[in-house]
Amino acid sequence: MTSNNPMVEGRRADSARRRQRVIKAINTASASGGEISVSAIARAAEVDRTFLYRHTDLLGQVHAVQANPAAADHGGPAVSRASLQADLANAHGQITRQAARIRQ
Repeated sequence: MTSNNPMVEGRRADSARRRQRVIKAINTASASGGEISVSAIARAAEVDRTFLYRHTDLLGQVHAVQANPAAADHGGPAVSRASLQADLANAHGQITRQAARIRQ
């Protein structure tokens, strides 16, 4: 559903940019062995912690990487419990967003 309201479109674009920064911060922290916490990821992505708490899929990714930091040491794209939990959290978030959009 596309809106003709430029403010709504701008807000969506801003949210998408912030989501990408968070994902990049999670990947960077995971790969480099940096601190992985909600505060650290929010600080690295230059977003407020509440942004992560409002986006449960991103929060799920942070918690999944926190729960299994050894997965970052494998160097390759290995399927781990943490990655599956992150995928599940992403799917739940997507379903929630789609349900909200349908209700609109």
